[in-house]
Amino acid sequence: MTLSSVITLANSIIGVSILAMPYCFKQCGIILATIMILLSGMLVKVVCHLLLKSALLARRRNFENLAFHTFGHTGKLMVELGIIGYLAGTAVAFFVVMGDLGPPIVANFAHIENTANLRLVVLTGLGLFIALPLSLIRNIESLQYICTASIGFYLMVVLRVVLQAGPHLVTSEWLSVVNLWRPAGMLQCFPIFSMALSCQTNIFEVYASLPDATPAKMNEVVKGAVNLCTAIYITIGFFGYVAFCYVDFAGDILTAFPLTTLLELIKFGFCMSVAISFPLVLFPCRTSLHSLLFRKTYQGIGSTELVSDYIPPTRFNMITGCLIVVTLIVGILIPDIELVLGLLGSTMGSCICVIFPGMMFLKLTNKDTTERLAARAAVVIGVITLILGTYVNLQDAAGTSVGPPGPEFIKPLPVLNEKPSIKTLGKMTFMKRTT
Repeated sequence: MTLSSVITLANSIIGVSILAMPYCFKQCGIILATIMILLSGMLVKVVCHLLLKSALLARRRNFENLAFHTFGHTGKLMVELGIIGYLAGTAVAFFVVMGDLGPPIVANFAHIENTANLRLVVLTGLGLFIALPLSLIRNIESLQYICTASIGFYLMVVLRVVLQAGPHLVTSEWLSVVNLWRPAGMLQCFPIFSMALSCQTNIFEVYASLPDATPAKMNEVVKGAVNLCTAIYITIGFFGYVAFCYVDFAGDILTAFPLTTLLELIKFGFCMSVAISFPLVLFPCRTSLHSLLFRKTYQGIGSTELVSDYIPPTRFNMITGCLIVVTLIVGILIPDIELVLGLLGSTMGSCICVIFPGMMFLKLTNKDTTERLAARAAVVIGVITLILGTYVNLQDAAGTSVGPPGPEFIKPLPVLNEKPSIKTLGKMTFMKRTT
């Protein structure tokens, strides 16, 4: 297992969902949310193993080829559309986050008003001058140093949240305020947890760049990356919920902090981390879109192998530019990050990251083994998440949620001498503004 590969894969996993973890802990309760994250991590590791095993059995080297080998033209088309929708939606979520964090920073620095036009200018600048140039890099391994810096910014966010929770932890008052176990939030948050740890669409890209690549080595890379992200999510979820349990915070935990210079720097670093993570999303999305639009089907009679993963420079640049522009426009028009994350996790995420890998493994094997049993379980979990998760998220988006997060929120008397500031909550509502 190489550390650079673990960092690269971990950076493709961690994204905008890290800011939503305290909100999910509030919705599900601390104990239940922790269990759900651990189970989601186990599910991701099992599905990635099944995906690599299927690729080894079929002797195929990417998701599209594997789908074509197992389910023919229809399977290939479904996987390509699913990957494109899933990753394009993730890119849209990235733009929404940058649109929430970037403009206030620019407005405070330049002493100008934070308006919709400023959001448009900031997002356009980040998309065209940071995300686009980085996405034009062909070798994903060349991004390992950028990925390491990005992980560093995420850890800074976690550290800041932990420090904020410190004064509350020395007392026991927070135990009477927080939810420990709230099953009513499971169906809404499980798709977010699953999507937050998903890396199935990236493992073939990382596997191709792994020195002396073997399935066993790639399994170790997946295990290391998922465990690292799980630890980060649990940490920021628990401490973020404890730190702001006395205020009714929304989805973006950074908006609950009082305005300080340090916080502005952290927001700026997180915004840049999201921007430089675009290539990790666009790599597999671009490959699937090229496969859908340009590739030939057969090399020869009776062959099920697609021609090549190579994309000519002109097509490479054209597809990359179109993906950036389209996702930028959608991100500008749709600021609701909570809906984006929930629906992506329950629809595209369930199909591409859970259901399809399990079905492909079942198609390629006949013996009743533990792996085949795990594949059946993955398909069942994916179908349940697809149906119930989509229903709950659509119901919540329509304003008829299954219920409030516990009893009606009542602000208790503050434990500290200084009240936690909620000044910024009115400016940015990140996940309840209408992702």
